[in-house]
Formats: sequence, structure tokens, C-alpha cells
Amino acid sequence: MTDEQLAIGVDIGGTKIALALVARSGAVLAERRLPTNPAAGAPAALDQIARGIDTLRAEAPGLVAGVGIGCPGHVDPATGVVHYAVNLGWTDVPLRDGVQERLDCALPVWVQKDTNAAALGELTFGAARGCHDVIYLAIGTGLGGAAIVNGRLASGLNAYAMEVGHLVLHPQGRLCNCGLRGCAEIYVSGVGLLAGVREWAPKYPASSLAQRIEEIGTRDIVVAFETGDPLAARVMDEAAVTLGTVMSTCASLLNPERFILGGGLGHAAARYWIERGGEVFRAQVLPAARDGVTIMESTVPSSAVGASALVWHPSEAA
Repeated sequence: MTDEQLAIGVDIGGTKIALALVARSGAVLAERRLPTNPAAGAPAALDQIARGIDTLRAEAPGLVAGVGIGCPGHVDPATGVVHYAVNLGWTDVPLRDGVQERLDCALPVWVQKDTNAAALGELTFGAARGCHDVIYLAIGTGLGGAAIVNGRLASGLNAYAMEVGHLVLHPQGRLCNCGLRGCAEIYVSGVGLLAGVREWAPKYPASSLAQRIEEIGTRDIVVAFETGDPLAARVMDEAAVTLGTVMSTCASLLNPERFILGGGLGHAAARYWIERGGEVFRAQVLPAARDGVTIMESTVPSSAVGASALVWHPSEAA
């Protein structure tokens, strides 16, 4: 048995649900991965989540204080309802209450947008420790963001703050999946890189990417970039310029002391995003908004660990 307080963190993704049993120190004591299977519907996913939580609680060497859940989409932390999550096919799903009523024993449950939970995890365990004003950017299939202002998460009027993926930076640009044109996400994300390859492939017919355009994934683009492929270089530079513009916009509005880059694609090309994106950022802001600002890769090892931080910061999910 341990006297250290424990929590369970849950991160809901489009393909998998990640769960972690986490000590107050940030140590991960156990983990689980379960399929999300969005096609089966929200009730089936809630069943999966509750089973995973019950399993980890049964393995816990001490008292579990509660559960923190990070979920993509428009999430209301006060009610625990996911109003809209396109990758999950969810509309007005009572995530908090639905999980609580399925658990074998009573546990408090807190819910937040996944990027907010990740930012809180960085503040508690990772690269934002000791900071008061931080921007977290998750570069993955899409582009998400979160802001910590004066040590607190910025939520906004209806918990929709920091939807940076849908900043319109190129009004006549590519059509985004949201219906707008020129969103940041359609340039700097997995979806954005693939869209860039399709757009620019005719100008680079000798590129290995152009020759198998229907077969490639994001990882192929990163690997091609590392080996000097000109099409990949064009697309990655376009993404980095967009990222730098997102950072400069955030810096002009919120004056953070640190940017933290996470997400699968964020980690896959972290050095490039920090160097090239940082170069663009510094060129687009006044000295007062860039002096002393650092750009770092996320250090929290799991998205589920970040979600567990909600248990120790319950006011950030209310």
C-alpha cells in the first residue's frame, strides 16, 4: 500500500482510449489502451472507459482520489457534456455522468477538452512547471491549443477558447474540413501535410511522394523531408510558417513566457517546428512579445497522465 494520493487519467482519441494510474508525483503505476470504436456509438465507448477505470482502480496500491478525462471537441467542463466531437461522431454526450453511473464504485470525475487537460498536465508534471503564462499547441491529425494565463486555464464564454486550428490565416486558401477556408489546421497538422502534398505534387513530379500520393501517410512525409525530398520540404516549410504565425498571434494576444509543442506530429518533427517555426514567430512579433520566450517540446509522457492532473486541479474542470 502507498500513502501517496493516486488518480486515474483517461484520454479519448478517435482510435484508442488511453488510461493511466498516476501518483501525485507524476509517476505512472499502470496503463491501459482500449479501442474507441466510434462506429459502435457513445454508450459503448462509455462502457469501455468505465471498465478501464474499474480495472486500474482494482490494481491501485492505495486510494484513488478521482478520475480526469480529456476528450476532443467542444467540451463543457462545468456540465461534463461533450457537445460536439467530430472524430468520435458525438453530439451532446453526457461524458462525466455517463462514466460515473457505470463505475463499480463512486468516484468523482472531471472532464476537460483534451488540449486543456494536456496543458494542465504540463503545468503539473512537465515543461510548464514554474510558469504562469503558457501556450500549449498539439500538432497531430489536427491542430489544437490551450492557454494558461496567470496560472489558470483560459476557458472563454462557452469553453471554446484557443481553437487555434481554425484561425483563418489564408482567407482564399485551402478548404478546411470545418467549412472555412485557410484555417491553420489545413496547413499544420497531419491533415494539412497530406493536403499540401496533394496541392503541390504537380510541381514536383520526381518526388517519391508525388509518385505514390494515394498511399502515403504523415510519417512518410516526415521521413521524406528528412531525406531531402523537395515536395516534403515545401509542405513542411509551409506548415512551419503557419505554426510560427499561430505562435505570433498567440504571443501578441496573451504574451506567454513559453510555448510547448505536443501531439504525435509535434514530437515527430519537434526540432524543426521549434527552429523554423520559432524563426517565423520571432520575425512576426515586436521585441517585447518575444524577448525571454522559450519554445519547448512537451515532456509529459502520456496524454492520459495529463488528464489525471484534473484530479489535483478540480477548479479547472468546473
